[in-house]
Amino acid sequence: MKYKIFQRIIKNILEHLEMSYEDMFDKSNKPDSVRARQLLYYLCNKRGMGATEIQNYMEKEGYVVASHSTILYGIDLIKKLLSEDTDFNLITLRLQEIEDFA
Repeated sequence: MKYKIFQRIIKNILEHLEMSYEDMFDKSNKPDSVRARQLLYYLCNKRGMGATEIQNYMEKEGYVVASHSTILYGIDLIKKLLSEDTDFNLITLRLQEIEDFA
């Protein structure tokens, strides 16, 4: 139901991090790729998407590694970073802006 919002959040993250789609969904554990996916989980969760919905959308994108525990851990990690880093908080606020997702 919120797949277009999910896709727009991906676009926002990729533009901000100057990262390719392939890098974001790389199945390795490169720190930049992991952080981008964690941001995606967090921002989707802020838009009311649960772990199952996020997981389903990740699978639609061809990324089938994201388990519920991975998604929930990523959300919690971003929350922790937000409480510690004002700049990261501002960046995250900007990334969650969805102007046109149609």
